[in-house]
Amino acid sequence: MKKIYLEILFSALFVALSTIFIYGRLIGFDVFWNSQFLWSVILSIGWVVVALGYYHQGWLVHTSRSADHVSVVLPTAVFIVQCILFIKGIYYGDWSLIIGAVMVNSGVVFSLYQIVRAKHIRQ
Repeated sequence: MKKIYLEILFSALFVALSTIFIYGRLIGFDVFWNSQFLWSVILSIGWVVVALGYYHQGWLVHTSRSADHVSVVLPTAVFIVQCILFIKGIYYGDWSLIIGAVMVNSGVVFSLYQIVRAKHIRQ
């Protein structure tokens, strides 16, 4: 059981240290920081991938008729975060946050519906 704690620690350290390293390398490049449209497109593509992941999870729950190993906590948290990003997108006029929140939450709602439905049917 101790191995899993080490794996979690190493994963967190890897992400934190890699982020610090890369940020340190990019901090001086203005062209990197000033390319807002490019980052919005990349972010939107990322949101499509996340939304597809939630649709896939919902589909798996639907076809297996089981949500035994699926929690509603993560998709609910993602739904709340996406609502916040939607509001932030409206405030800042950032279309990638607005569209991304709608896309991701559509997948999250589908997944949540399938999870709740499967758990309710089993009771």
